[in-house]
Amino acid sequence: MGSIDRELASLRDVSLRYGQKMALDDVSLAIPAACMVGFIGPDGVGKSSLLALLAGARSAQDGEVWVLDGDMAARSHRERVCSRIAYMPQGLGKNLYPTLSIEENLQFFARLFGHDRTERRRRIDELTTSTGLYPFLKRPAGKLSGGMKQKLGLCCALINDPDLLILDEPTTGVDPLARSQFWDLIGRMRRGRPSLSVIVATAYMEEAQRFDWLVAMDEGKVLAMGTASDLMKRSGERTLEAAFIRLLPDSRRHDHHEIIIPPLTEEDEDIAIEAEGLTMRFGDFVAVDHVSFRIRRGEIFGFLGSNGCGKTTTMKMLTGLLPASEGRARLFGREVAARDIATRRRVGYMSQAFSLYGELTVRQNLMLHAQLFHVPGAEITQRVDEMVERFGLRGVLNALPDALPLGMRQRLSLAVSVVHRPELLILDEPTSGVDPIARDGFWRLLIELSRRDKVTIFISTHFMNEAQRCDRISMMHAGRVLDSDTPGNLVRCQKRMLIVVKQKADKTS
Repeated sequence: MGSIDRELASLRDVSLRYGQKMALDDVSLAIPAACMVGFIGPDGVGKSSLLALLAGARSAQDGEVWVLDGDMAARSHRERVCSRIAYMPQGLGKNLYPTLSIEENLQFFARLFGHDRTERRRRIDELTTSTGLYPFLKRPAGKLSGGMKQKLGLCCALINDPDLLILDEPTTGVDPLARSQFWDLIGRMRRGRPSLSVIVATAYMEEAQRFDWLVAMDEGKVLAMGTASDLMKRSGERTLEAAFIRLLPDSRRHDHHEIIIPPLTEEDEDIAIEAEGLTMRFGDFVAVDHVSFRIRRGEIFGFLGSNGCGKTTTMKMLTGLLPASEGRARLFGREVAARDIATRRRVGYMSQAFSLYGELTVRQNLMLHAQLFHVPGAEITQRVDEMVERFGLRGVLNALPDALPLGMRQRLSLAVSVVHRPELLILDEPTSGVDPIARDGFWRLLIELSRRDKVTIFISTHFMNEAQRCDRISMMHAGRVLDSDTPGNLVRCQKRMLIVVKQKADKTS
């Protein structure tokens, strides 16, 4: 699809401000109908604002927004088309009621659109069967995994057969398997309804490759539009992520370069982390089931797995935040104990939710964490200045964390985690929603910590290209470790298995 045959929506000279911040800056574009359109770019570039305008949830301060053959500034048009537009806002389960069951959430949305009892039952059974949610109709939405929440949110959005489906970062924080299942589901629905138009905002470039039409954005402006192949051809790059970086203004990518990870040396044989049969039970539920692994000092060790598979629980047991139900964990040769403060001070932990105090400035956050980890008083100022320079925080020292771009807030969280110079750094999905340049910058800091300072890094991630940067990775499912090896060996092993399966299939056919 190289050009727009039929127009679904258009923006003409649209601007939108939040206080002093320009969310959208004189944006003009046309969006094709009956296809899947992706808005790509980092957090905070205006994707969500633009989708809210298209859904009629916000109004433009300047310019015109036309959707489904009408001006969204006209109340009469909005009222006519609102039932034809389904809008899934950003955030896992944000359009759900957590205390209501799957059945009750769907009944509520179906009633909003005036469906009678028989029609509600037909639609709910059809949607939950196609999404695999039917066996869990009585389960509260608040107790669903991230992938299941997004499937339920999608069912609620589709309960009225919309002509336009708007999805704002529907898979951020969702594991690769659940992401793949989500998009396969959208694909099946589009095949069943070829006229359905889908507009998506995403920070995941690998999933954006499957969309029909892309709009690349940065700092409230449109950088380029077209198919994924168009953008790659225009930029001369072989991947969409590299193409997006190439499309950015020179000022945003002037110091960006390919990441090179030096190999671990033979002298790095000391064991930093050792887990033997590590198990965690919550009542009858086994969250982590006899997990064992060893990680060398200075190694970058990746943890991959679906939401709810036990990665975060394992990390908490390794830091002493959760006492293990069974098994043992050792850090630097000493068994982990909740009261062993001396060993815990050798660990830095960066959680999924940034461990920052929103009412304190950047400098105050660094000072506070240095004090909490008992950095000697005479060294605190020098240590904070060292973190400021190393992590590029000089220009935002007096800013509050919530006012920072996501990539900058991420660097601050890392600085806070290492201000006490830990020997082990545990990072729980630290780069979700972060743009490629900021993510690469973050990884350069990790590589420096690992190779120069010999800090052992234990990181969980949903990005496959990040996993490939680790020295070794461990794949986890349903509380168990499936396999651990170098990324290259795991890929080669998978390819060998596929060849064997194909050969057996050829013999039997």
